[in-house]
Amino acid sequence: MNPHDRKQQNLETIYRALLELMMAKPLATISITELCQRAHVSRTYFYRHYQNFDQIIAAYQTQNMLHYLRRLPRTDQVTLPELMTHYFEHTKTEAETYQLLIKNNKLDVLVQTFQTVFKLLIKQDRIGGHGPNITNPYYLLFFSGGVINIAANWVSNGCVESPQYLGQMIAHFALSPSN
Repeated sequence: MNPHDRKQQNLETIYRALLELMMAKPLATISITELCQRAHVSRTYFYRHYQNFDQIIAAYQTQNMLHYLRRLPRTDQVTLPELMTHYFEHTKTEAETYQLLIKNNKLDVLVQTFQTVFKLLIKQDRIGGHGPNITNPYYLLFFSGGVINIAANWVSNGCVESPQYLGQMIAHFALSPSN
């Protein structure tokens, strides 16, 4: 196994161990020693790669989202409604994990992850038909917070609406001219 694959495997192992522990008790009561024992990694490994649990969550969520995006049909650009539909489809498949992260007050990590991936898509000019505000850093903060709050509410309420509906709604909010 090459070093990159080994790193990915270790990230997934430690992330899954963290989720298992979070299912049993609140994140605030989980120790690093306990996580390392569950994941079968040393404390040295943990401290070499992470400063805290949020970094594990963010690293895994970012990799997971990028992996999901790579599996989408490859086109030069994707419209904002399509991108948001794909985001909510992915969120629905990860609903149990999102609920666990929400329960443990980790919405900020989900916002950070969303921002990281969205910035990358902007940098790669992969989002077509967007409004002029998309490159404004304050808009990115506003947009990311809004999308994650909608996703959190949607997941908490059982994913009642379709991902397509939410994708269209987000795009409508983002692309509507201001008064």
